[in-house]
Amino acid sequence: MISFFGKKKIIGLDIGSSSIKAAELDVGKKSSTLIAFGIVPTPPQSYVNGDIVDPQIISTAIRELLLKIKTKRKHAATGLGGTSVIVKRITIPRMDENLIADQIRWEAEQYIPYDINEVNLGYEVLKGASSNKENMDLLLVAAVQAHVIKYTEALALSGLNCAVLDVSGFALVNCFKTNYGDMSGQTVVLLNAGATATTMVGIENTEVVFLRDIPVGGLNYTLDLQKSLNISLEEAEAMKLGAASGRTVPEEAKSVIKATNDVICEELKSSFDFFLNSTKSQNITRCFVTGGGAKTYGFLDVVSKILPCEKLDPFLKVRASTKVFSQEYLNQIRDFAAVSIGLGLRDVSDA
Repeated sequence: MISFFGKKKIIGLDIGSSSIKAAELDVGKKSSTLIAFGIVPTPPQSYVNGDIVDPQIISTAIRELLLKIKTKRKHAATGLGGTSVIVKRITIPRMDENLIADQIRWEAEQYIPYDINEVNLGYEVLKGASSNKENMDLLLVAAVQAHVIKYTEALALSGLNCAVLDVSGFALVNCFKTNYGDMSGQTVVLLNAGATATTMVGIENTEVVFLRDIPVGGLNYTLDLQKSLNISLEEAEAMKLGAASGRTVPEEAKSVIKATNDVICEELKSSFDFFLNSTKSQNITRCFVTGGGAKTYGFLDVVSKILPCEKLDPFLKVRASTKVFSQEYLNQIRDFAAVSIGLGLRDVSDA
């Protein structure tokens, strides 16, 4: 996580392929309260595979969002995802932690498929990961500088200072831990099912040890419905949302959605197995699901067949102002708010 300013009141800004979410919180030592939240569509073709393609167009959408939530804050935390960031667990020869910073660039060259001079590097020592006296495990984070520039440019054009540049998966963990605690001694998986990708985060004994973007999401259902039923993209999206909300849709549409669920779950199962094979854990203790894709008809039931899952509740401990939000509205945003809330909870002075 990169900090550019001292301690500030910030806006959590979650930029995704289908929508941009903003969360403004009053963060206290004992509790935090959501006081503003908004969502606008991401302009078409302006954000692809986790990378901002056109900062100017994205900034226009952000300005619209800021007006919508009536914020006066000028500092933001946003998160990288997709191809703009690589998070990888690596093993290096054991050394004094003070020496790692000098060694990390050489070690990273073996794992990063980019010119090492064109990425920003960070790392976290995994305290509980390796029992080998000769080696130690790190969680390596590499952000592509060209992508970082586009994020900071988009925020600047919208009138915001980029106070924190985080990783979206880490922001999800921040929201989770704030609401559920550290879950010490457990192996937990978080799934954020977005439009074009599903972010999977593995937590082992409170430490993030695994993060992967799986290239499947809500758009897969829409495209499969469009192709199978020979309907427009807009009609397919409406049918997908209708099934998710319990409205009557053709049985053929439900069959297509079920088939897509099966394909996506196979992808998830492969990632679950890969995660377990890379850790000391014998099984995943709990799995939490969030994101718009989690609302898809039958998704949670199918995933729960391979691993019992539950919905992540970003309002379990984080309060929401009753003067601003109705319970009905909170229920509507519950599946979409976790990452932006995790970003809005960031203490910039700790970055």
